[in-house]
Amino acid sequence: MSLIATRVQNWRVANPAFDKNMTRPQEYGALDFFIQQTNAANSILSPELRDRALRSIGNTLQIPVINFDEAVQVANVRSCVIADNENTSALYTVVFATFSIGFTMVPAAYMNNEISYNHDWTRKIEKVTRALANALDIGAVTALEANKTQVFKDLLYYTAVGNDVQVPWDLREVVLSDANTMMRANEYPGLLHVIGNAGIDSMIRQLAKHGIYNDVNNRMEFENKVIHYTNNIVNEAGKFATAFVVEDGNVGMLTRVDREAVRRAKANDHEWDIVRLPYIDLPVGSHFYTSVGDQSAIAGAATADLTCAVKEHFGFSVDVAFIVAYNSNPATIANPIMKLEIAQSTAANPVARPVTIVNGEDNPVYTSAVV
Repeated sequence: MSLIATRVQNWRVANPAFDKNMTRPQEYGALDFFIQQTNAANSILSPELRDRALRSIGNTLQIPVINFDEAVQVANVRSCVIADNENTSALYTVVFATFSIGFTMVPAAYMNNEISYNHDWTRKIEKVTRALANALDIGAVTALEANKTQVFKDLLYYTAVGNDVQVPWDLREVVLSDANTMMRANEYPGLLHVIGNAGIDSMIRQLAKHGIYNDVNNRMEFENKVIHYTNNIVNEAGKFATAFVVEDGNVGMLTRVDREAVRRAKANDHEWDIVRLPYIDLPVGSHFYTSVGDQSAIAGAATADLTCAVKEHFGFSVDVAFIVAYNSNPATIANPIMKLEIAQSTAANPVARPVTIVNGEDNPVYTSAVV
């Protein structure tokens, strides 16, 4: 007699939290910044514009603007004739890019599987949303890069290369404070947002160690700023950290969805709607339908018998435009975005503090023996 046929199988306990790190989101600081600024009280995008943009697919969306007048003359004599000072208007065309994600589910596949329908569906919506959030974050970084200022009215003791402010390693602890001064010189004295990578995080943590009760109070370097982190800002060769400094109230996002989503249409097994996805506080279009077909190859032996089964289709799409406050002549008028590049250290110990010996042969310390 043998009990081998009835041996206890490996225990398997459903625990969806156990594999949560397989779809963990990263920090999408650039995207979060644009979304936050879109919804802010001082947003450059009015609720009416956002609403009309959402439904604008199939049309060209334009925003009327007035250009900066660089030819205003100040006279030094009075005259009975007052000269004209007409404005020049223009139409700013909003350029959208399309982002689309989706996945499918075969409900019958879970009848003989220890992964439940809900567990699989949750992981699928998380992973596609994560991919969408990352793509949008890259788009936000690209928009910041494309709109960084070309004008620097006062670089203090820094230099600019390719419109990037070059920061020596030794000035890393003062550049965030100096950013206020450089932005103010460019006529942007307001609250600043810093969108940076891991190097910026390291800098701020080092500054935080020198708090109010320590040797030097460096809190002012970063306390008056809103910090956003993203891994999608990549350092150039020889750089330790990179960041974009942006004045509050100067960027935003416009989104639009397909017409059937706007109509929330239904046809046969197809349904469209406007929804909000995890990680992304933006309206996107959804499309759901079912189909019937051979699903036997979906999951190998686990679905080999499903030669005629139902499949559910979940699709999401959105058109996005990253908007920066209008500038009629970026070559001569400063933009509200400044890019900082902090150089790497060449020292063996980059954070070591130099020790200065103040007494030497020219300035000796006289001592006497203690009796």
